[in-house]
Amino acid sequence: MPGTDTLTSAAPHTQAAAPPAGAASQPGRGLPGWWSFIEDRLLLNVATILMMAAIGIMFYEASSRSLLSESHWWAEELVRFMVVWSVLLSLGVGTRHGHYIRMDLLLNMMPQGLRLAFSWVNSLIGLGFSVLLVVAGIQEVAHLQAIGMFTESNLDLPLWMVRLVLPLGGVLYGFAFIGNIILLLRGQDPDPPTEGENL
Repeated sequence: MPGTDTLTSAAPHTQAAAPPAGAASQPGRGLPGWWSFIEDRLLLNVATILMMAAIGIMFYEASSRSLLSESHWWAEELVRFMVVWSVLLSLGVGTRHGHYIRMDLLLNMMPQGLRLAFSWVNSLIGLGFSVLLVVAGIQEVAHLQAIGMFTESNLDLPLWMVRLVLPLGGVLYGFAFIGNIILLLRGQDPDPPTEGENL
């Protein structure tokens, strides 16, 4: 039957097209296995610990204010540092996993070639921003180290050590776009639409 032949011939084609999209969306795409291990097992855990510690300190400060009428100046500053470190350490991992806001509706309506062109533009601009973040971060860290500035509260931390996360976060962020560029050089879509997103 012609209708049956059409349906049966379309099924293998759909199954054959699914693995490349799934393979490209794997967490370790475009980067060596050791780097994926560092990101997924080390950086994400450190970022999670920092965020949980920040939440714990905020809870302690709020409880101390409401129950004991005592406020700790260092708590607010430490929480701010922990949140910034947590975000910048995990920013590249989040980008590589696709956890960011994008115009899915418009991108999914584009043909494959146009999607790849926009992926190139996105990756190159993102890599350029990462380089600027690293350069500006290194300059700021060197300046703060030269003038010997410390944090405002009684923590008395060297401010250059706190701001060291800027160049470090820029390097980690840049690796996400380097992974995308490697995939694009192989002719793969670094951020393919998931099942059901194609319009």
